[in-house]
Amino acid sequence: MSIVNLTTSLIYATVSAAISASGAGDTIALSPGQYVEDFPLITHSLTIEGVGGLAHLTTPDPTPVNLRAILYVAYGAGADLTVRNLELSGAVDPGSNGAGILFETGNGLLTVSDSWIHGNQDGVLAGTGGNRIAIDHSEIDHNGLLPGDPRYGLAHNIYAGDADSLTVTDSYIHDALGGHEIKSRAAVTTITNNRIVDGPTSPASYSIDIPDGGQAVITGNTIEKGAASPNRFAIHFGGEANPSFPNSSLLVRDNVLINDRAAGGTAIYNASTNPGGQSYGATVDGNTAYNFGQFYRDRYNTPAGPNDQIGANTLIFGAAPALDSSAPWNVPEPSSRSLLAVAALGLAALGLARRRPGMMSRRA
Repeated sequence: MSIVNLTTSLIYATVSAAISASGAGDTIALSPGQYVEDFPLITHSLTIEGVGGLAHLTTPDPTPVNLRAILYVAYGAGADLTVRNLELSGAVDPGSNGAGILFETGNGLLTVSDSWIHGNQDGVLAGTGGNRIAIDHSEIDHNGLLPGDPRYGLAHNIYAGDADSLTVTDSYIHDALGGHEIKSRAAVTTITNNRIVDGPTSPASYSIDIPDGGQAVITGNTIEKGAASPNRFAIHFGGEANPSFPNSSLLVRDNVLINDRAAGGTAIYNASTNPGGQSYGATVDGNTAYNFGQFYRDRYNTPAGPNDQIGANTLIFGAAPALDSSAPWNVPEPSSRSLLAVAALGLAALGLARRRPGMMSRRA
């Protein structure tokens, strides 16, 4: 396996050494394989990418050395993190809040592309004002906690806390363990062209939880409530903040929603509250829902409130379409720059690694 800083052309024996020695804006390239390390805090903007296949980052210990995550961008760093073609798994911490990625930097952008994040207590956990989170062509699954844990139900596949925006596109989010598939407290939440699926055995709660309201756009997704879900609602909007974000709005359009709960369910619950004591308006049209006892519910009015615009939607009782469980990532062919760097410098690393356990060349 090869570890190369493409910005400096330096090579390293471990990913941890490469991160620690990197500068702001550097790109670290990893050849495919499993990297079992205790990864350090990230304190500046950085790109980490697999080249030619997924690079798997995991920890050898139940508790990572940074105490929280596989990749952890420190609080207050004001840094951006870009993750491409990575697999992240195995993060736990004593407080049951370990994450594949923990992004607390503040005023930074987290970009996750063509990656697989699974088997952590939290998948992607991001908060702090000013943060923006963008996830595309990625699979995030089987993150959460087991029954009996004191925080059972409070760890999620994706959780955006006090963030400016969360955008999830062209991804496969599924099988959350007790928590939600996607939870967002961001001011702006955009969820487009994804597969959001509980599956037959996952005890996931909401498919999409947007508890504080805000500007929310949910379009073109396939969303499935699993047979084992304890929660009747697929999409929940605005139920925890009273009032919700000022000028909140919800757009749900052109989605396929499937209910596999024997107890029935509600596809969309608008539980937001405006200063006048009514729900903020929702625009809901072009959706097809299978086997939901109730399609839309307004917190204060039945079935819809004065601010809602409920257009043409189709409710079907019967066989739903088969679900697609294929991986969404598309690891591209490496660029000539990446390929040459990883190949040439990786060969050199084989000899140098026998002499130096950490950095193999020094920054000029």
